[in-house]
Amino acid sequence: MTTWPDIAEDAIDWFRAVFAEANRKVTERLVNVPNIRETALDDGLVEAVIPFSPPRLLSSGAIVEMNVHNIGGLRRLGRWETADIAVLVFVYRAGTLLAQKIGLLQSKRLYPLNNDVEDDDPVGFAYGMNAFLRRDPKSPLGKAHRQFEFSVDCTYGALTAGSDQVEVIRRLNDEFGDAVYYLFYNPPMIPTTVRYPVASYQSVNHPPLGCRVYSMADVDGVLEALDEGAAPTLAALEAAGPASNWRLETWAADLLLRCKVGQQFGEDRQEIVGRLIERRSGPIAAAIAVSIALPEG
Repeated sequence: MTTWPDIAEDAIDWFRAVFAEANRKVTERLVNVPNIRETALDDGLVEAVIPFSPPRLLSSGAIVEMNVHNIGGLRRLGRWETADIAVLVFVYRAGTLLAQKIGLLQSKRLYPLNNDVEDDDPVGFAYGMNAFLRRDPKSPLGKAHRQFEFSVDCTYGALTAGSDQVEVIRRLNDEFGDAVYYLFYNPPMIPTTVRYPVASYQSVNHPPLGCRVYSMADVDGVLEALDEGAAPTLAALEAAGPASNWRLETWAADLLLRCKVGQQFGEDRQEIVGRLIERRSGPIAAAIAVSIALPEG
């Protein structure tokens, strides 16, 4: 395997700042719309990095650029995915590709205690925007007075012990090495309570909790202690140990860019990466590709 090149520190700092902003924006979206569907949080993360995508010259002489592709969540209605977001890194010097790697994120959101979360709706998806014209004759304001409480006892409701998705992720990591990680969307802090109707918009800055990334091994250890079909709580994950539980920006910049997580790939591993990325029907909803041109010399 190719030796991973040293990345300029200001490129790592830039990448950390990009994903810190994505963390902030996604967390802000969740705390303002606490019953938002999970796929809308994925979309929010991808949207947050787009303003940083044009080529940028850094003080070290390195140039960074991102390409973002988002198929979107609802195209997979009725299916599940191996991962929701792929982050690819390509490192160049003097116009030559030196190394490339990939890290995959399977996202799950924390459910409030009342488990009131918008789900993907097959009927609504079939109707599309026509559903807005076929209104329920009863006023939706009857559901306006609701309370969403988040505590350490809340679960990641779409992640369940013994599920087919968990097993497929396990098999992929066995085949490819540790490439898939779990991304957990959380409110900015615990406990948090949001009441409908809302009185004001909540701004978030550097959330103490927010988006967290765990290794598959840590999550598997929690799932194996649960009955089949049960979902892990925030408390159970936090008790799993400090081996992972990284902030999103730490995983992206300090670990992925420094080649401490994810997997390098070359021609010998193109087939498996192609299975995940190249086909439009592949098992990933969005990809963020960062190119880093290192300064010469």
